[in-house]
Amino acid sequence: MDGILVLDKPGGWTSHDVVARVRQLTRARRVGHTGTIDPLGTGVLVICIGRATRVAEYMVGHDKRYRATIRLGVETDTYDVEGRVTAQHPVDVSEASLRSALQRLTGDIQQVPPMYSALKRDGKKLVDLARRGVEVEREPRRVIVYAIDVLSFGPPDATIDVHCSAGTYIRSLAHDAGRVLGCGAILSALTRTAAGDFTLEQAVSLVRFEVAVNDGSWPSLLRPLDAGLAAFPAITIGESDARRARHGMSIPGTWARASLAPTHASADLFRVYDPAGRIVGLMQWDAQRNELRPEKILTSAPSPHDPPGEKGDA
Repeated sequence: MDGILVLDKPGGWTSHDVVARVRQLTRARRVGHTGTIDPLGTGVLVICIGRATRVAEYMVGHDKRYRATIRLGVETDTYDVEGRVTAQHPVDVSEASLRSALQRLTGDIQQVPPMYSALKRDGKKLVDLARRGVEVEREPRRVIVYAIDVLSFGPPDATIDVHCSAGTYIRSLAHDAGRVLGCGAILSALTRTAAGDFTLEQAVSLVRFEVAVNDGSWPSLLRPLDAGLAAFPAITIGESDARRARHGMSIPGTWARASLAPTHASADLFRVYDPAGRIVGLMQWDAQRNELRPEKILTSAPSPHDPPGEKGDA
């Protein structure tokens, strides 16, 4: 069974724990996710099952949205409520000051990752070093915070909505806001509300998924393996070209680019479908050769025993 499961991760679970549970429930050999959420957090965890794991790499970079609660006046070693308290400060912050501080953290910024993270230094995870009391210098990383909206403010807590690029640490965002305000701050609650085009409204709980596995209906909860590839323009090719592509061969592509809307005219990577609407795979435009060459082929040629509608006949 191949597809994408949009799961509402429960709090207290690591993303790895959830993947392991889905693998156990489905007995699928290949299961992976497209971006972790801290154990504290809940919300959209995109899980790829079967052949969908082959497109996971194209979804890792999707933008994210979060609803986060920041607690002012306290600092911890993990930058969140689960860490060891390292400092406490009085809170005398107005909503206007909070909004101003968050505005300074919006845009194309350099963010220092927390020590308690899965990033590695010299082959060792930072979190493992942190647990041994070792702190190392971390290089700032470029991230984009498109917008931060204050949803509510009742000191010492503020709930915000964050739209950001992949790789943004909301814990670091909370920590940095506390530094700007001069009173310290930590992350006390986190929900990922969207990852790319996948939203919390679309997500199913782990409990619901377990019930669906027990009654055999779980495949109906999967989205097609190309559901996370909407960022790439789609083109349809003829059956003979689809057959060539499925065998790893390039196909003439000038006509394909000419048929694109102006907004996609400069695209280099395409979702390619056969005449029956089956995805063939992702194909790369080779400007020098004026052809499309296979980047990631996702389906094999239809069986001669398939019904005509399933074979992709023109």
